[in-house]
Amino acid sequence: MSPLMGRPSLEGPHLTGRALLLLVALLLAAAPTSQLLAGASWLVLTLTGAAPVILGGIVLRHLLSRTALVPLLQLVLILVLMLVVETAQGLAPWSDGPVAVLASQLEVLRLGVQELASGLPPLVLGGPGTVIIVVLVALLALLLDLLYLDLGWHTPTALLLMGTVLVPALQQPSGGAWWQVAAPVAAGAAVLAVRTVHGDPRYLEGDRRPQAGPVPAPGRTLGAAVLCVALVAAGAPVLGAALPQLVPPRIALNVDVLNRWKDPDTPQLGPVMIDDDVSVRRSLLEQSDTEVLRYTTTAEDPSYLRLRTLNRFDGETFHAGDGEEPDLVSSFSDARDDGRAVSGGTGDLEETDVQVMSLGGDRLPMPENVREVSSPTPALERALTLRPVDGEAALEFVPEGLTGQQYTVLSEPRSSTPEQLRAVTPAAASAPFDTGYTDRAEVPQVAADLAEQLVQDAGAENGFDAAVAFQDYFRTAFAYSLTVNTPPGEEPLESFLEDRIGYCEQFASTFALMMTAQGYPTRVVIGFTAGDADGDERTVSARNAHAWPEVWFGPEHGWVQFEPTPAAANNGVRTPELTDLSASEEDVETPETTSDTPTADEESASSEEGTTEEQSSASTEEDETAEQGPSPQTVQRIEWGTVSVLGLGALLAATAAAVVLVIRRRRIRSREERWAALAGGAGPGAASDGSLSALEAERLRRAAGELAWSELTHELEVRSTAIRWLGLTGAWGRPPTRLAMDTALPPHRAVEALLDRIAEGTPEVTAEDRAAAARLADAHTAAAYAAPLPEPATVSAPSGTASPSDDAAGGTAQHPLRRDADRIVELIRTAR
Repeated sequence: MSPLMGRPSLEGPHLTGRALLLLVALLLAAAPTSQLLAGASWLVLTLTGAAPVILGGIVLRHLLSRTALVPLLQLVLILVLMLVVETAQGLAPWSDGPVAVLASQLEVLRLGVQELASGLPPLVLGGPGTVIIVVLVALLALLLDLLYLDLGWHTPTALLLMGTVLVPALQQPSGGAWWQVAAPVAAGAAVLAVRTVHGDPRYLEGDRRPQAGPVPAPGRTLGAAVLCVALVAAGAPVLGAALPQLVPPRIALNVDVLNRWKDPDTPQLGPVMIDDDVSVRRSLLEQSDTEVLRYTTTAEDPSYLRLRTLNRFDGETFHAGDGEEPDLVSSFSDARDDGRAVSGGTGDLEETDVQVMSLGGDRLPMPENVREVSSPTPALERALTLRPVDGEAALEFVPEGLTGQQYTVLSEPRSSTPEQLRAVTPAAASAPFDTGYTDRAEVPQVAADLAEQLVQDAGAENGFDAAVAFQDYFRTAFAYSLTVNTPPGEEPLESFLEDRIGYCEQFASTFALMMTAQGYPTRVVIGFTAGDADGDERTVSARNAHAWPEVWFGPEHGWVQFEPTPAAANNGVRTPELTDLSASEEDVETPETTSDTPTADEESASSEEGTTEEQSSASTEEDETAEQGPSPQTVQRIEWGTVSVLGLGALLAATAAAVVLVIRRRRIRSREERWAALAGGAGPGAASDGSLSALEAERLRRAAGELAWSELTHELEVRSTAIRWLGLTGAWGRPPTRLAMDTALPPHRAVEALLDRIAEGTPEVTAEDRAAAARLADAHTAAAYAAPLPEPATVSAPSGTASPSDDAAGGTAQHPLRRDADRIVELIRTAR
């Protein structure tokens, strides 16, 4: 054992036996990784990484007298092992010299991390991945070797070994065979068991931990352990069901798409749209950037792509109702299949050609205002049904699956203007309320109150201006986050509006409730944003999953899209052109009276303007392409740099915390020993019945007074130092009150002045505090200024009489002045 722990180092068979046990335990603990690595590579790699470190540690401890050097030399062994493995895998370019080998390490690390991160279990490792695994195992073996053999920390070692059960959980949540769980548990149990059977008296000397040495009653201890395990196993199912559960969000949308969205023949779209219990937020959190579809379109400003329409709020969630479309009057936004524009003719229709890349389910993504859908696949055309009111394209059954399917959509651009929408009154837009849409009476009061307040603040006199005010409010006054959670016990809607941070579902659903409260039926749509430009095509990936609201403005205009989600969502959200009043106002020009026939100069100017506009448009497209984001190499460097900085910061923080804890523990132990020595016994002045004589009691009081007074002055010095150093960092908002004991005053006046200073702030100084301070001042005054007490006669203690240290260890009662000192020290620590 390390001399730093106050015990001799392990030697001989004790060292060798424990080291070999650690090696076997590490091999057992690696069993769960067999789910991640192909064949027996998990065992071979673990043995390759752990054996040199642990066996090398045995040899080094036998050869070196200074055991502190052993971990450093084990690190050198790990470096040599890494080079050996790289050479065996053909990754070390020794022919180019040692410098080239060192320069290749970063590339080996990059390739190894990439191999491990992109592979699917069970992995067949290549050279770089093998190097990474061996080095990680070797570093883990070094850590366990240090904890177990040098520091004797058996419990942390056992917990780390048993914790390997969780390693495959991220990749194989279904779990593995029973032995993959039993092996790590056996490894940890072996380490814990060895702690109690060590028979070296030098090793156990001075170890006060209850688990040190042989178990005094093995049978009773084993029975108690078995009973505890049985109670936990039997009580866990019962108590688990009875414990408080987290309340699911009441305002977050339930994405009303069933398990039919999972196409077994394609890569799973992920939690974007799988079942009723998974939201768009979880899709964005968990889903990789899987390409869902690609499309080309003649639309200058492609619309969002609809999958599902949620039109009913049941007090907790938005959902699609009973599956049947509401019986609503025909409107402009209805999905049609006649190939004609509502305004007449087909010249104004926009064409969108879609190819599904990775999507499963019973809905096809559709732009707004569909007028015709066609497909070269007859089975897809037969299975497809347009739902006019919802705007959805429902599928009955597609035997071939959706992946690879192609279809063409004709859609009609919206011609409504803000002035036309402002003219729509709530009475003219109330029809959906009679067909099952969420009614004003169903809106939570907090949403209705906020809507009314925003309408008054914006001076909105119609539904369109109110919707724009709500949209601007959310986009400018709220932050976007996918990881925000409602605190337990709070209402999600109230928490969202108070914290002003959320995700697309919260923005869309809250907006819908607020517009409904104003008398305008509003629904929520689930789908994708328009995606990203990729040459002449646009690509839509899983990160484009989104939720947005649509407001009903009567049959003439139908359902109009708004976008309350802030641009920080970074998944393609944008303000609809119709509702972007600042842009529309800039485009309005005052007409001037001009000649019907343009002059030559005007034609030239017009031509130049057209050329300029085309160049500007091309330049803008180039800028957008250039500003799509940093290169993958830059992103990777930033990620590695961030991880390195965070890791180094965590290591420094853990080291600082450990140092502080050690210092604090030593201070507490030293203080306890001082008071224990003081109260450990009365000494020769004690009466035969153990009571103290008046002379001995006064001697103890003076000694306790000196000790307590020294603690007060020391605490004031510590406080002053902390304020001075933390003041340099600006850690204090308002610096705490500076406290000091005036040594020029008598003790009574000095401590009274100190309490008066504390009483100016917080905490409150009570009469009990002042009485305690007075007792400390009395004792200190007597010790410092009163006449010395006569020395007690030396009397040898009779045999069998406990010494002061023995009394202290047995729990002798504390001196009353100890409690007084604790009270005043606490006041000093908490004074502000």
